[in-house]
Amino acid sequence: MENGHALLTGALGGLGTAMTVAISEAGIPIIAVDRRREDFEAWQESLPEIARNNVSFYPLDVTQEQQVDELAEVLNSRNISISYLINNAGIQGAAKPWEMTTKTWERVMRVNIDGTFYLTRAFSKAMTEAGFGRIINVASLFAYHPGRGQGPYAAGKAAITGYTRSVALDLASSGVTVNAIAPGYIWHQRLADVFPEGTTPTFEEVPMKRSGKPEEIAATVAFLISKGAGYITGQTIHVNGGLYLPG
Repeated sequence: MENGHALLTGALGGLGTAMTVAISEAGIPIIAVDRRREDFEAWQESLPEIARNNVSFYPLDVTQEQQVDELAEVLNSRNISISYLINNAGIQGAAKPWEMTTKTWERVMRVNIDGTFYLTRAFSKAMTEAGFGRIINVASLFAYHPGRGQGPYAAGKAAITGYTRSVALDLASSGVTVNAIAPGYIWHQRLADVFPEGTTPTFEEVPMKRSGKPEEIAATVAFLISKGAGYITGQTIHVNGGLYLPG
């Protein structure tokens, strides 16, 4: 049903925070999930009031399918329906191909694609039964335009785009849309940590000559969950300042 909750993974990060605010402004209550239980209260206090009072938190490691299934059972027992699923949790792990450890490869893939699969499996059936649902998967520009040393991240995010198209086909006749967003360089703490302290990147390779803002990704999420996006499914929306453009 359209009056259900939104479930947002990776909620406590920079993108997750912006998404929480945007979804709250759309009037949709949020189930925020993240591994970092200890950071929740400070994070909640940092939110504007409209979002602060709109969020319920559940600790979750998206790589643990049992935890995901248990969360679905808990929410169902509390009569909380999930109409909007935003698979935002993701991590990177950089190394040259011959130096990439199996542990890093598996961890990145498990968070990025396995987590997306586990959450979609847990909540998509109820959406089809309700005849309404919105699933948004966060992919990356790196699925198309990878950086050096980012094999598992590029592979995992590319897998998300293929999974998005397949599930969109499976769910379309039930009134459930499934789309992905491919952010480029979005300026938040995780990206800032990549650059040496005190340096200011110019992003000259980006046609728009700047990095993106978390709010610009959040605005795309807000559109894709809106009624106006009800006829859009199986798409990957590029929000990367034109960096995906050829040439």
